[in-house]
Amino acid sequence: MTEPLAPAPSAARPSRRDGTPEGERRATPARRGGLLAAGVLAALAALDASACGGKVVIDGFEPRDGAGGFDETGGSTSSAPRDASSSGQGGEIGEGGAPPIPPLVEEDLGEVAIGVPIPVDIPPGTLGFTAIAQLMTSRPSFDPIGIAEISGPGGRTFATDYSIPGTMGTFYNQGIGAAAVPQTGAAAAVPFVPGTYWITVGDGGFGVPAGPARLSVWRRQTLDGRFHGGKIDINAFIAGRALSEEYMKSALRTAYQGFVGLSVGNITVHHLGPEWDVIDEELLPIVLEQTAGAAGRPALNVIAVSQLGGRLELAAGVTPAVPSVAVEHGTHLSGIVVALYEQPDADTVILRHELGHLAGLFHTTELEPGFADPLDDTARCDDVLALEARCPDYSNVMFPTGGDLSGKMTPQQTTIVQASAFYRGIVEDGGGAADPLPDDPGTPAGGARAPAPAGRDMAQAGRDLAGRGAAPGDRAWTVALPPRAATLLEGHFCGQSAAAGADFFALLRAAGVADADQLLAVGRDPAAPVQARARALAAAGRAATPSAPALAELQALAADPRLPRRARLGAIQGLASASPAAARALAARLAADPDAVVGRMATRAAR
Repeated sequence: MTEPLAPAPSAARPSRRDGTPEGERRATPARRGGLLAAGVLAALAALDASACGGKVVIDGFEPRDGAGGFDETGGSTSSAPRDASSSGQGGEIGEGGAPPIPPLVEEDLGEVAIGVPIPVDIPPGTLGFTAIAQLMTSRPSFDPIGIAEISGPGGRTFATDYSIPGTMGTFYNQGIGAAAVPQTGAAAAVPFVPGTYWITVGDGGFGVPAGPARLSVWRRQTLDGRFHGGKIDINAFIAGRALSEEYMKSALRTAYQGFVGLSVGNITVHHLGPEWDVIDEELLPIVLEQTAGAAGRPALNVIAVSQLGGRLELAAGVTPAVPSVAVEHGTHLSGIVVALYEQPDADTVILRHELGHLAGLFHTTELEPGFADPLDDTARCDDVLALEARCPDYSNVMFPTGGDLSGKMTPQQTTIVQASAFYRGIVEDGGGAADPLPDDPGTPAGGARAPAPAGRDMAQAGRDLAGRGAAPGDRAWTVALPPRAATLLEGHFCGQSAAAGADFFALLRAAGVADADQLLAVGRDPAAPVQARARALAAAGRAATPSAPALAELQALAADPRLPRRARLGAIQGLASASPAAARALAARLAADPDAVVGRMATRAAR
């Protein structure tokens, strides 16, 4: 088991109160970093922290306090945040009529003792459940809490010592943690076996007084225990000008319409300020807090940023835990964070890969030999770094680098995603999806945010996408590269791999590329995919003693408005790594660049 990320003790913590990454650091005795290795769904935001006992039904059934309401189309009557725009995509919500039973049921077990197994009866008709432990605090806590063990009928063990043996996940996190059944392919989990399950909450083994903890168990059910579809509601958060609204909506529809038999429901767009352009492992939990007050439950929160930095540098997406949260907003597990390339084939895999983590899927095989997912029907690779494209699981969407971008899934992977709680379910053939819950009446989504940036029109978006990379199958740009290097440059480097200690630049050197000129050639090649160009230029600055001509070319590429933004940002990263003085000169040159994101990133890199 790998150690979760831990932040530097001296770093400043952004404040949720002012919605910026500059606020006061929270001091806790057992601070963990922004990406602990596992977790799952959260508790119900509408409930008072002191509530305990009883059952609460979500996914189309009114909460106990009766708050909120619905209009005739199934939309919430509560008001949306000022800078949010909603787009009902996928339509036909409620076709087939209201479900005769609730698709998603919460068993609220209230305050529980640490280390004491709690019994929960799971009835027939259940597809799966998620156990969520959460510290009962007024604001998100940074103290560790999670699910230590889950055992089920016949004494079968599903999680032990905060983990599933053989995986790299740990089921605790900052203030909230969880685990799900099924997450394995064992006969006791797939198909799901009803009966009495025992769930033990713990503090991650840190021995820190965690304070009162609440346990909730969310179970997905249908009339016959089979999957019948549902709708994914999405809250899309755009940091600064990372993406246009038009492209964000298009990317989400492309990735999730039809995914594992689900359709896209409501897409609601929110805007975060430019201070959230770059997210590292320290800021990850704080930016997830900005989802507080987002629309609907259950709903998937997707935060789009311009770059991932720190230990997440060059990753294209990160999910805080496996699985994460879709039934409460504003927790440290409430969504996924992506840095999309505006290249649809790659972005679809990034979005599906990260949603797979949120729903409970691990990498088919980890970069670190000996670790893999716990499924019976996914292939294993003996050595990902040595074999890469020759790995038998290379085509799978959960391959650690995204594989060949074909996005294949196995039946057990599909079952796990369908059993999770991020969508509004349908309980019978021909039935309708349940209506969403009212919006959380608390903090407006995103807290204090800058005004919404103007989105580009669709025609401009189309022009921007033209020439942003090779058409599928065009591999001319790879001719001079070792095959392993090409797959690294164009794949999906996942934040979960970074959390396990993978360094993209070290991986690239091990794949046989350390020459700055070779990397610059990829960066300047308009036929190469955008992600390959961006990563190559970032890596060029880390090559052994880059020459003065190489530095000059990085400066020129960073300043060239004809290049895709992500390629320019890669050149800025590379230059900052190679020469701080050159980076400062570039920042002054780009201060008035027409692309404000490029200007800000140049200034940030020069610090």
